[in-house]
Amino acid sequence: MTFFLSLLLATLIQTKADVPRVSPAELHELLVKGEAVALDVRGTVPFKYGHIVDAISMPLGAIDRRSNELPEDKLIVAYCACKAEETSLEAAMLLAQKHGFERVAVLHGGLQAWTAAKLPTAAERTVHFESEAPSPASGRLAPPAAVTCDRNQLTSYAGRVTAYVRNEEKTTVTIATDAGTIETVTIAHRAGDDPSAAYLLEGAAFGQDDWKRIEKSRGVLHESMRAIAWVCTNGETIIDWRPAAG
Repeated sequence: MTFFLSLLLATLIQTKADVPRVSPAELHELLVKGEAVALDVRGTVPFKYGHIVDAISMPLGAIDRRSNELPEDKLIVAYCACKAEETSLEAAMLLAQKHGFERVAVLHGGLQAWTAAKLPTAAERTVHFESEAPSPASGRLAPPAAVTCDRNQLTSYAGRVTAYVRNEEKTTVTIATDAGTIETVTIAHRAGDDPSAAYLLEGAAFGQDDWKRIEKSRGVLHESMRAIAWVCTNGETIIDWRPAAG
């Protein structure tokens, strides 16, 4: 075992400040030597658009039910595309404190730092949501034009809406995703309780007449509502509502 790895394993993780940070070069060295595993804790969509070669895709919300898939004899290095490793730190803390992993760290600078260092990545550029009907032209569902951020900075959650709270200046939507995770997204709207500027309806622009398609009364959704949430790391969020047929 390398001296560097030994130092990492000696850390007692009690707070986020205790979680070791490794640089892209250090992680690459550990991966080459087979001493570490890169854990991508973003959503499945950004993973398919680009990830560290041989990384394991395990969104933060899936860690509780899938942590047993991770080896305990290697350093688990979580990474995300966050500004300050927020999601990867949450993942590392969860693995260490709840699931007993002693060998955890985060990638300093996240995927952006890895790609800036020109280290190896892989990508599957075409993303298919199994729950959605394929488009006639391509058979694939691509991010809508309303999503303007770089695709490597994009996460998407598709599934059944389980909670919806529309208040002044903020709306929250909780989705039980088709991947088996529970995700909550927040839409900020500066004035009033109207977040419709961030809404689509079945992929099309949302109009005032469309409220009756998604809400049975103000702030109360129709039953069995589904949605796709497109979330950029810069905070931009688009909700594409998919009402139940009939």
